[in-house]
Amino acid sequence: MTMENILQAADRLFQNRYIISIKKAFIITLPIIILGSIASLINNMPIDIVQTGLSTPAGQVIRVVNGAIWLGSTAIMAILIAWTLGYYLGNTYKLNGTLSALTSVSAYLTICVRTSDGGISLSQLGSSGLFGAILIAIMATELYHAFSNLKINISEDTAEEVRQMFAALFPVMLSVFCIAFTNGIILTTSGKGIDEWIYTALSLLFSAADGGGLSGTLLLVFGIHIFWFFGIHGGNVMDSIMVSVFGENLIHNTSQYALNHDAFDKQLDIISKGFLDTFVFMGGAGTSLCIIIAVLIIARSRYMRSIAKMGGVFALFNMNEIVLFGFPIILNPILLIPFLLTPLTITLVSWSAMSLGLVARVVTEVHWAMPPLISGYLATGGHLSGSVLQVINIAAGILIYLPFIRLMDRRAVQKEAQKDDNTALLKNTLNTVIEKINNSTGEVNGEITDFSIVLESVVRDLNMLSAQMQQQMQLMHTCDEYTRIIDTSVGNTDNSIKIVLQNMEKTNGLSMEGAQSMHQMMQKMEETFLSTQKNNELASQLNLRCEQIEGMLKSIEDMFLQTATLSHNASIEVTHAGVHGKEFSVVAANIKDLSEATAKVVSDIEGLLQGMKADTSDMIERSEVSLRQVETGLQKVIGANQLFDEIVQNIHNIQVQCHAVLKHSGEVIGKLQQINEQIRTTSHFFAETASHTSKVAEQVRNRSDESKEMVHKLRKLNMETSLMTVNALENLES
Repeated sequence: MTMENILQAADRLFQNRYIISIKKAFIITLPIIILGSIASLINNMPIDIVQTGLSTPAGQVIRVVNGAIWLGSTAIMAILIAWTLGYYLGNTYKLNGTLSALTSVSAYLTICVRTSDGGISLSQLGSSGLFGAILIAIMATELYHAFSNLKINISEDTAEEVRQMFAALFPVMLSVFCIAFTNGIILTTSGKGIDEWIYTALSLLFSAADGGGLSGTLLLVFGIHIFWFFGIHGGNVMDSIMVSVFGENLIHNTSQYALNHDAFDKQLDIISKGFLDTFVFMGGAGTSLCIIIAVLIIARSRYMRSIAKMGGVFALFNMNEIVLFGFPIILNPILLIPFLLTPLTITLVSWSAMSLGLVARVVTEVHWAMPPLISGYLATGGHLSGSVLQVINIAAGILIYLPFIRLMDRRAVQKEAQKDDNTALLKNTLNTVIEKINNSTGEVNGEITDFSIVLESVVRDLNMLSAQMQQQMQLMHTCDEYTRIIDTSVGNTDNSIKIVLQNMEKTNGLSMEGAQSMHQMMQKMEETFLSTQKNNELASQLNLRCEQIEGMLKSIEDMFLQTATLSHNASIEVTHAGVHGKEFSVVAANIKDLSEATAKVVSDIEGLLQGMKADTSDMIERSEVSLRQVETGLQKVIGANQLFDEIVQNIHNIQVQCHAVLKHSGEVIGKLQQINEQIRTTSHFFAETASHTSKVAEQVRNRSDESKEMVHKLRKLNMETSLMTVNALENLES
């Protein structure tokens, strides 16, 4: 399997969302890292004239400013990586990147070691906290993604920022809480938080170093660089181990050298922290100075050469953040092998050279920022062998890096060539664009002017719409009041109907009693009518008998007349008879008296009969009048009885209707309440719409003003675009 195949397999292994997001996080923070490196370089530059200048009043100001810059950049690198890593990893899950970044930073700060005054240890926020920041940022983002479905949905009319805030409320809170809660449990039960346990575990992995021997030293060097490859400050992680393993070695060498001034004394210790700083970490971790020289020797990539030139100055003073994060070396599978192999090889070469007595051993401490060659000479007590060994180590490192730099450069050149092709295409495109811009600028100006006029019209329409919406809103408020009044009226009507029903029930009872009384009265009147009819018939019979008696009296009267005539004739005859007629005269006188008495009785009877007849006629007339009145009253009673029946029926119908009204009244009240609620909702909607319309009108008005300015800017931009395009073409040609 060729190297290219191995690297392709490594590329596929490293092409996952976590590695890609970590790379992006380190690359995007490079400007801040460079700024912090410059500030730190100036303050720590081991040149007497520089340090003397920094001791002056003006230099003190520069030193304070650089210190503040370092605090705002390199010293908080862990927070910067937590933020950027959370942002890019959140984007891979299509989450809100800003909220994911905030969650990562907040979660990381919850696990940081606290100082005695309750603050956060600054060492946890810098490069030594990178591994914890990376781990917590990944965990926080994964939790945020897991809880992302637990969101609060609100109206779409709400501002987008507010909707996003409510949607992320529970996911963010639960993610930070879970990490803080876990850290609290671990801290309470073990006395150490997550961050402390991370570095305790990492330190234990390499705690087997054997008292400064070669194998232990190689293990420490490997650990430092494997940590750096994954973005962890290996020097800070392994510093406590290095101190415990060979912290006293340099002190021993210095004291021995002071006695005999012999740096080649085999009783001196070979391995020390100064040994690693001087002969292994030249240019920083991975012997970064070798990378820069190898790039400048064979690389054709403009990007790689620019990074090498920029980082070369810092690498001379053993600051390699630009190299580590610029190429980058961190999480770069192409440079993994040389990044680990070079410091291990140089450590072995340096140890061998000193063991064989070819190179003087480190007998004095040199500032970590001292440039190579000078540092080798000073560290070995002024022996050129130290500088020669540094040259050999640098050459060996360059040879190790060259094939990998060539492979990396080949890929970079291909990408740049593709960019060059794109640049040529862009050049042709720019020429075409220039021509089209020149041709279309006038049209665009006219269209923008027309658009400005349209916008002004839209503003007027929106203002009118806003006023109409406000009027509608007032009408909706009025309808709301009317609905409340109707609701109250329906309630009052409901009570009134109930009272009417109660009165109707009483009236119905009274009507039924009245109908029964009228029925009884009608029966009595019918009986009276029959009695009156019988009396009338009896009166008619009596009148008829009176007429018969009157006829008989006429016969008696006729008999009276005849008797009177007979008595008169008898008187006359008595006169003629003389003595014989005396007795007959008496008879005639008796007949006369009887006749007169009869006449008187007849006269009296006629008078009585006339009175009886008159009374009977009057009684008959009155009976007929009574009969007519009784008949009329009977008809009225029948009509009244029918009317009462109709009243009872109508009352029954009214009761049925009232019950139906009561039944539907509750439904109407419910509907009115729903209508009232809808009116309130609609009123609120109109209010919000009116407000939103006003805002839109204001925005459109602003856009209208902006479009007017755009016309002038576009005319100016046309000239500037032509000039810039010409300059761009000249630059592309050069």
